[in-house]
Amino acid sequence: MAAAKTQSLFSSLNLQHKVTKTSSGSEVYSYISDLGPDKPILTLIHGYPQSAYEWRYVVPLLYGKASLFVPELPGYGISSPIVGDATVNTKRSVGTALLESLASVFGTKSSSAPRKVILGGHDRGARISHRLSVDFSHPPQQSPDLYKDLNLTVIGTILLDIVPTKEQWTAFSDPAIAQGYFHWPLLANAQLATDMISAYGGANWARSAHTRIAGPNPKSLERICKDGAVDLYAELFDNKETLYYTALDYAAGAAPEASEQEEDQQAGRKVGVPLLVFFSKAKLGARIDVAGVWKAWVSEGSQYEGVGVGEGYGHYLPEEAYDIVVPKIEEFINKVT
Repeated sequence: MAAAKTQSLFSSLNLQHKVTKTSSGSEVYSYISDLGPDKPILTLIHGYPQSAYEWRYVVPLLYGKASLFVPELPGYGISSPIVGDATVNTKRSVGTALLESLASVFGTKSSSAPRKVILGGHDRGARISHRLSVDFSHPPQQSPDLYKDLNLTVIGTILLDIVPTKEQWTAFSDPAIAQGYFHWPLLANAQLATDMISAYGGANWARSAHTRIAGPNPKSLERICKDGAVDLYAELFDNKETLYYTALDYAAGAAPEASEQEEDQQAGRKVGVPLLVFFSKAKLGARIDVAGVWKAWVSEGSQYEGVGVGEGYGHYLPEEAYDIVVPKIEEFINKVT
C-alpha cells in the first residue's frame, strides 16, 4: 500500500519509478528525473522513521532545476534490506548501494564524462551523504577504487538537520540532549529495540516520533501529516523487519562509524566540496552550535554555509519548512554548477 501510494505520487510529479538490483543484495526503489548529462543529479535521501514520501513538497519545487534521484533507503520498508548485521549496514555500504542504483538508472557508466552529483539528504540520509562526501574527497584506504567504476563526481553536499555522528554522541553528556535523543542508544541495541518497539507497536512508535520532534509551529505537524504521510510511515514501521534493519542503521552509527569519524578528523579527511547545512533552531540548534560544529569538519578552503531555520520549525525540515529550504537549495545548485 505505502509503496503503491508513493509511486503514484511521484508519477504525478513526473518522476519515473525505477527498481535496481545492487551488489549489496538490496533491491533499491527510486524515483528520478533526468535532464541530461549537462545537468547535475541531486540526491534526496530520506531519514528515520520516514520514506522518500517526505520529499513530496520539495520535488515539484526543484523539478527542472536539477536531475533528481529520490531513493527509498534499504531496509526502511520499500527497498529490500542489506542482509546482515551492523557491520554490513554502515552508511558507506548503504550509500554505495544507492550510488550503484543511481549509476544504473542514469546510465553513468557509459557516459563520456563523469556525471556531476550533488549529495543531499535529511537525518539518516544526511549521514549517508556526509560519509559519501568524505569518501569522494578522500577515497577510503581499504578500498580506494570503491566508486571508480560508477563514473560519478561529487560537486557539492547538502545536509538537513544533523551534526556529525561523533559530535552527536559526544553531545549526550548534556542531560537534556540525552533525554531528547533517547532513541539513539536504544536503537543502537538493534534486537532489544526491535522487541521493545514491537511490543509498543511500530506504528505507534513512528507516529510518536513525529509529534515528539516536530517543531512548536502549528504548521509543523499539519505539514508533516498532510497527504496521509504519517499514516504511510506508520504502515512501513508496523513491520518487525523494518524495525530491525532501521535499528541496525543506528547500531552502525555507534560502532564502527563514530570511531571512524574520529579517525577521519585526526587524519584530516573532511568534506572537500561545497557544503550547505540546514538545522532547526527550535530543536537541534537549541542546545548545539550546529553551524559552528560543522566548521571543523570541512577542509580548509572549501565553501561552507550553515543555515538555521527559525519560525518554530522542527526536525522534519523537508516537510515543515520546505518553503524556506528549497530556495536556498536552488541557490546552492546554481552556485556549484
